Amino acid sequence: MGNRANLVILEDGQWSLYYSHWVGCRTLDALVCGPVPALRFLRSFRECGPMEWTSPIWADGGVVLDLDRRRMLFFGEELMCEMFIRRAILDVLALTWPDFAVGWAYGGTEELAAYVGAQRPWKRGRTPPELKLAQKPRSLCHLVSVAGADGEVRFWPLWWGSSAAWHGPELVDRLPGQGIRRLKLGMIPESGVHVDVPTRRIGAWVTSEVGLLFEMLPELWPGWQVQRWDDRYEEQLTRCHGSLSLPELDLAGGIDVAQRWIGDRYRGERDLGMVWSQRPDPGEWATFETACASLRSTYTRSA
Repeated sequence: MGNRANLVILEDGQWSLYYSHWVGCRTLDALVCGPVPALRFLRSFRECGPMEWTSPIWADGGVVLDLDRRRMLFFGEELMCEMFIRRAILDVLALTWPDFAVGWAYGGTEELAAYVGAQRPWKRGRTPPELKLAQKPRSLCHLVSVAGADGEVRFWPLWWGSSAAWHGPELVDRLPGQGIRRLKLGMIPESGVHVDVPTRRIGAWVTSEVGLLFEMLPELWPGWQVQRWDDRYEEQLTRCHGSLSLPELDLAGGIDVAQRWIGDRYRGERDLGMVWSQRPDPGEWATFETACASLRSTYTRSA
């Protein structure tokens, strides 16, 4: 068992690969306090050879810290699947990494390897997920919406964890049941796909990593216009023309949850043992808390 992660540092045109057995689902532990503690954290793990990447099948997370171009890409954090927390955390990272471009690696391990020009010996593509209706439609789900030939939009809230877009055009005929004409969800979905049958357009968005899905959409959906929406659930919401209702994006609440969970992990209350091999010092930790306080104030004023 474990939560494996590929960790990469790029400096002076050269990249070094490190491996962690426990950081895969906890990458924010390494990142929220800024580049200095992050660099120390990443270098604390076992350095590997350039061909010793953990396969995307087993890697739950990863980070590329590019000191040359001052960029940081990451994926693999359980908190990032809930949109109100995700957007708040990305705002925090923009403050704690002020001179860096910070981004989510939607392509997971494949994207990190491609970024540094490493060989990618893995098989392209993934097995399309089973299309099962979510048991609790007011909780997290993967949302498929289809605009049919009659112009009516129908909805399928499915189990989340992978994208139904992997099915290609056959998705429309494989969906379970007749769908729902009007849908009100208690949570913003984890990911979604919108299919417009009359115009042959398909758009997909996610909050996790999807391997090469975005890259492969044109070949998975030949003859269709494909759109990559990253984590912009608003794109799907707009195309549903009022028949889909989602809760407001509570960024202040997202800050509260993120600060509480990451703080508990920092103090060891939710620790996995070896994750905090190099803890931020009190001054570095204060950088994270100050950023949270600043954004909470901003969100409250704008509410």
